Amino acid sequence: MSGDVGLQIAIAGRMGGPSGLLDEIAHALGALGHQVLSYPDADALHHSPASLRAIDALVAAPRFRCSREIMASAPRLRGVVSPVTGVEGIDVSAATDLGVIVANGQTPENSESLAEATILLILAALYDLHGSETVLRRNLPRPAQPTARMLRGKTIGMIGFGQIARAMTLRLSNWGVRIVASSRRVHADAPGDVTWLGIDELLRTSDVVCVLASLNAETRGMLDAARLRLLKPGAVLVNTARGAIIDEAALYEVAAERPDLRLALDTFTVEPLPPDSPLRSLPNAILTPHMVGHTQESIAAVPVTAVENMRRILAGDLPLHICNPDVIALWRSRFIATATRTE
Repeated sequence: MSGDVGLQIAIAGRMGGPSGLLDEIAHALGALGHQVLSYPDADALHHSPASLRAIDALVAAPRFRCSREIMASAPRLRGVVSPVTGVEGIDVSAATDLGVIVANGQTPENSESLAEATILLILAALYDLHGSETVLRRNLPRPAQPTARMLRGKTIGMIGFGQIARAMTLRLSNWGVRIVASSRRVHADAPGDVTWLGIDELLRTSDVVCVLASLNAETRGMLDAARLRLLKPGAVLVNTARGAIIDEAALYEVAAERPDLRLALDTFTVEPLPPDSPLRSLPNAILTPHMVGHTQESIAAVPVTAVENMRRILAGDLPLHICNPDVIALWRSRFIATATRTE
């Protein structure tokens, strides 16, 4: 199908992190001949009913709440594009019901950067990087016994097995580790040798636990106090996915009780992490502000991928990264009907 030009695209919300990405996306879409309108938040868009009725597609920034109500009020809406990986602000189930395709920015640069960064955090925790720095910075005597531990021979547990877990598995294939994973389904095409376990067994047996799952109703608060207490002595817990998957109050309590645990957290329920968060006081925690996997390469890919996803959607082609594949048949029938009405 050939794409329409002069369609109306809404860019809603604000980006955290590097600035100017939404402006780049808007400029590129405008250069394709589309009318691009920006809205700072859901209220601004919702209070513009004429705009809602007219928009053909929506770019939803991470903090924008793209609800069923908003999508249902936009009868011409063909697709919603998240420029980043996360789509927790988008009611994907409602989009599927309404025949709206959802795409995100799960680029190879993004998943591979996060895979490398997650391995970096694993090593920093195992090798007690901060402890070694402290010895030097404070002119302390060397400890009588080393605190660092090798990665070789360890069991790495992955909660969730998407592109980041796959990239990690490939990179760790020659490190002499055992990979176990907990996922909604067994991935027969997983790279390397992966053992599939239930989440409780994974927590009991893994030396390193990596939280790599998407945030949804099923995973929110999944790692509660009872499950966190299943972690084996000396375990490392790394979260580079979404903070709300872990009950942070329970995590603080368990980590304070068990100084043998080592944490590496790049994401939190509330971001930025509040200054009074008790997590900041944990000496056994590495904390980074949801940016450890943001590389120059991954950021450069954001606007390029968002524009390509949008171009394909408006042309009636499947986007690069589909979040609701079950919608495809209904979406195609809606696209044909919508395109016919605009001719």
